[in-house]
Amino acid sequence: MPEQVRGRLRQLWFVAFVLGALLINYPFLHIFNRPTTLGGLPVLFLYFFVGWAASIAVIAFYTRALKRLPPNGQGW
Repeated sequence: MPEQVRGRLRQLWFVAFVLGALLINYPFLHIFNRPTTLGGLPVLFLYFFVGWAASIAVIAFYTRALKRLPPNGQGW
């Protein structure tokens, strides 16, 4: 059972990586690169700041989920 959970976590980690890579490419950067501001801050700056915070949250959730699993003794 833990190996199935570990495999599922690896799949989710891969999906999160691909999604993060897509979000810092041309179409999304072009959408948020506007002269408008929110709260006095450029929208692109807020996009990067929120994306950075979200990536840290994903890493934290992933590591917490891995800590709950028993060690498999085989490494990566």
